[in-house]
Amino acid sequence: MADDEKKLLLVEDSDDHAELTEFYINDCRPALRVRRLRDGAEAMAYIEQAERLEQRLPWLVLLDLKLPKYDGHEILARMKRSGRLASIPVVIFSTSNSGKDIEQAMSSHANSYIVKPMEADKYGEVISEILEYWELNEHHHLLREPRESHA
Repeated sequence: MADDEKKLLLVEDSDDHAELTEFYINDCRPALRVRRLRDGAEAMAYIEQAERLEQRLPWLVLLDLKLPKYDGHEILARMKRSGRLASIPVVIFSTSNSGKDIEQAMSSHANSYIVKPMEADKYGEVISEILEYWELNEHHHLLREPRESHA
């Protein structure tokens, strides 16, 4: 999938964190389209719509945990139970470094758990590394392609 076709879904309630994240994504991958959802209710509505409609799915999801209405754990669990969305990589990108949060996210099949750095210069490095990693690790796209039957 070419960069100009990729869409990243950012689920983030903090305007400051969303702005910073989008700034660094645009800085290192200007062709990557970012769609932001501002809370858990928007994320749940997006999931329901994506399950019903044939629409281009995101290449990657950056998901905050501490969200209003539904938290990131609920959204992650819902995505990973969905037939259409389950193979999309979900990176938990949170300020929480709680062992309980990390364990719960990983047991709900998060693909990565990254604690947001508090230093602005490190923030950009982390965003760049997340994108580079998932560009190199795109085997999840193969899971979506129909397999030929050899019967």
